[in-house]
Amino acid sequence: MTNITLNFYGGSQQVNPSAQTATQVFIGDQFAKERLQEEALRQLDLSPEAEQFRLYINKVEDMPRYLSLLSACTNATELARAVMTLLDNEPQITKEEVVKERFISKLLPLAPKLAQSDRGNSIDNIRARINDALSKHSKKRT
Repeated sequence: MTNITLNFYGGSQQVNPSAQTATQVFIGDQFAKERLQEEALRQLDLSPEAEQFRLYINKVEDMPRYLSLLSACTNATELARAVMTLLDNEPQITKEEVVKERFISKLLPLAPKLAQSDRGNSIDNIRARINDALSKHSKKRT
């Protein structure tokens, strides 16, 4: 007869002394996903403004694409189109949220080609362009 030592550290275990095989199941995929996202974030080296915006983004790996999209915007209409892309792809971004000042103010530092001094790029004008884009936007979100 063989001596076997079992050490249990939390979780739930089932021991069957006459079993032919043993299966070990690891439950921790969510933990691993969070660790991988933290590592990806460190590699991105985001600006403080991008860090603030990242709270709206579900997958860290999408951040470079969104930052590129926003940085290419040269006027409020283009920024509104970019917001529609975000609206379509990010579950945390809602129709109600995209017109709020707190959301728009997080976008502005990420769109450096928008002339901040130009009156057409004020929060109110950007909100109006987003509302225009929303009214034309055909995709329904729940």
